[in-house]
Amino acid sequence: MKTKLDIIGIGNAMVDAIVSATQEEVEKNGLIRDSMNLIDEDQKEFLHRSYTVQEMIGGGSVGNTMFGITSFEGNGSFIGKIKDDAIGQFLMEDMTGGGLKFPLGYTSSTTPTGCCTLFVEKDGTRTMATFLGAGTLIGPEDIKKEDVTNHRIAYLEGYLWDNKNAKKAMKKMIDLCKADQQQIALTLSDQFCIDRHRESFKQLIENDVDIIFSNGDEICSMAETSNIDKAITYAKSLGIIAVITIGEEGSLIIHNDAVIEIAAKPVSKVVDVTGAGDLYAAGFLFGLAKGKSLEECGQYGSIASAEIISHFGARPEVKLSTLI
Repeated sequence: MKTKLDIIGIGNAMVDAIVSATQEEVEKNGLIRDSMNLIDEDQKEFLHRSYTVQEMIGGGSVGNTMFGITSFEGNGSFIGKIKDDAIGQFLMEDMTGGGLKFPLGYTSSTTPTGCCTLFVEKDGTRTMATFLGAGTLIGPEDIKKEDVTNHRIAYLEGYLWDNKNAKKAMKKMIDLCKADQQQIALTLSDQFCIDRHRESFKQLIENDVDIIFSNGDEICSMAETSNIDKAITYAKSLGIIAVITIGEEGSLIIHNDAVIEIAAKPVSKVVDVTGAGDLYAAGFLFGLAKGKSLEECGQYGSIASAEIISHFGARPEVKLSTLI
């Protein structure tokens, strides 16, 4: 019997293009600050003509998490759609160079690879202007049993719920992974994403999900409250593992009636909070795949998120395995 890999993730495959900006510049471009904004290819090209891209870094929420898992010396696979263009080639090298399997390869013939233009302010606030590109093409035909089975945990990106075909792909992947005795983890992605899909997310969580990842705003949106204590009560009622990151206050891990508080690791200077939640998920899922306690999983997540906010971009600058 083959040894199981740690994690399989499915999400929007894209590259982050990092731009330094002010709040005024963000708002001038009609973007909702400190959130994810969907844009088209023309808007992406306009932004790249108007601002200097300081750095290109492999991105995408679940892509960031999967790369973080390899930095902990974990392993796994990533399901995402890219084109054989400059950005796609960069992303392929970035992901597979870290040791991830990328079973779909180049599968978009015309639509460019996705790119998220990240406006980063001096205080670390980031606003995402996201061109999904080839990521919108993912469908159930891309989910093959031989690619998704033989992992311990499946990790799903909530953003994919915006796309009807991607939703079908996720449902197919859930069915295959559950039959393979995998735990199903879901990132709630964004409070506006939750606003669009709250009821179907609730059904998905009730029927299929073992672990959810959210921040304080997202879990409050799910619970339809502005009160974090009421949101925690809601999370307890789910009967699953609910991980809630709350910035400098650390994180909460809720399992049934138990609430485990994890302190944030100190950081001398917050440079860029891009990917903080994604890397927390990397540490947590890596720990879970290795049989660690929920508290240890939270500690791993806290270590990873502290490293990632100390510099630009959502790729660790040191091997996370050296920090645990």
